[in-house]
Amino acid sequence: MKFVDSVNIDNQLDGLTTYVVPTKIKDVITIAGSMLGGAVYSKENNPRLSSITVSMLDKGTVDKSKYDISNILESIGAEISFISSNHHINFSAHCLRQDLPVVVELLTEQLRTPEFSPDELTLLKKRVIANLERSKEDTKKQALIGLLEHLYPIRHINYKNTIEESIEFVNSVNLSDIKKYHQTTFGLGSINIIAAGDVPSEKFTGLVNNSFKDWGTQKLVELDIHADANKRKHATGSMEIKDKTSSDIYIGQTVNITEEHEDYYDLMMGIYILGGNFSARLMQTVRDKEGLTYGIGSSMSGCSYGVNGHWYTWGTFAPKLVDQGIKSTMEQIKQWYENGITEKELAAKKTTLSGLFKVSLDTTSGLVDKLLSNAEKNRKLTFLDEYHHKINDLDHQSINQSIKRHIDIKKLTTSIAGSKA
Repeated sequence: MKFVDSVNIDNQLDGLTTYVVPTKIKDVITIAGSMLGGAVYSKENNPRLSSITVSMLDKGTVDKSKYDISNILESIGAEISFISSNHHINFSAHCLRQDLPVVVELLTEQLRTPEFSPDELTLLKKRVIANLERSKEDTKKQALIGLLEHLYPIRHINYKNTIEESIEFVNSVNLSDIKKYHQTTFGLGSINIIAAGDVPSEKFTGLVNNSFKDWGTQKLVELDIHADANKRKHATGSMEIKDKTSSDIYIGQTVNITEEHEDYYDLMMGIYILGGNFSARLMQTVRDKEGLTYGIGSSMSGCSYGVNGHWYTWGTFAPKLVDQGIKSTMEQIKQWYENGITEKELAAKKTTLSGLFKVSLDTTSGLVDKLLSNAEKNRKLTFLDEYHHKINDLDHQSINQSIKRHIDIKKLTTSIAGSKA
């Protein structure tokens, strides 16, 4: 499909844009949308405020209890869900074409007039804290937290709080904070809504515009997207978690580029070849050849929305194999850094990434996710049409130069979480 020719865009309502993609699927509609206002927009006061507020949206509205909402959705076989990501408040829905008006009306009501019941807040906080307590035993999560603590100062967008800090933040959330956050953060200004499937374009746009037309405007805090990361240095940190059968490691480093940087796709592809999937170098060597791990991989993260991010390699090892696993992993990283990637590796991964992109568009859920992410980053539809060219035009020599330019293997940080051997 060609996105420019297939997507109907409407932005008649200031601060809200709809994207409609009719597909061959019959009777079913998938909706996804978002507005700015995720965790980073509540970070200054309480990093957990956004997620707690969003989790309260399906607990009842001013006019409907959570049971009323559940009964309505169940009676028509529809779904509505909400989640807070790092930068956005996201919502999604699935319904039959004939029930579209009911779902749009209910979705809007939940976003605009949530009840924020004190009893529901008490129950929610207990559940969230219980989950956080359990995550203290999650070696992968703890190792990642340790890495990001080393890479970023506490006020940086990419900094991640410890589990104990998160529990304290959840405990401190109150109804007054939630209502104030909802009043200032929710509203018109940055809303994108995507619908795909058997969706009537004009009807959908009319329903959405009519439902949101008299909503107020967001009053978002200004983010410091240019905050400096911590200075790169060689460092190792560890957290002991007793009685675990495996330990997780993260080896990482900040990179002074965003997704819009001219070297981003070169570096992304280079790191993907190192450890992006099951046929990548790390899996082929540290796992398949040496048998040291069940899982290992590399990726880039935190580079969106104008923020400089980081790259990392993750692996899980038996406690007695941690030292050997780190040594083997570092040997592969060193070879990758010094010798670069090959043309053969690049050709294979070009096929893989292009194929994954096409497969992701085979379902309405994948289609709306791609369109929403594109809209959130203020990209034109032509970006999606030209994505395969960005991948296919990559050159292995340029990738190797970018690896040398942006990575310093002498200043990698290692974070370990798990049981000692």
